Amino acid sequence: MDVGHAESLKQLHSTLQRYAGWLDRERASVTVRADVQALGAAIEAGADASPLLESLDTNIARLPSGELRKMLRVAAVQMRRALAEPR
Repeated sequence: MDVGHAESLKQLHSTLQRYAGWLDRERASVTVRADVQALGAAIEAGADASPLLESLDTNIARLPSGELRKMLRVAAVQMRRALAEPR
């Protein structure tokens, strides 16, 4: 993975992490934070993050609707696009 691509993924993960940190303490929120953490570990390890993104999408959908859920969805879509880019 080239340095620019890796940096882009780290920035997107940081955004997801920041948004997930703003969530409350409900179960769905805790699950989203765990998914974001697992996604970060997969990116660091260079592993396939696709299943983790699917899980994250599913768990974001379980959050109460609102602006934060929209922000998380947009960041997750950007992460999916970045991971799909040729390296």
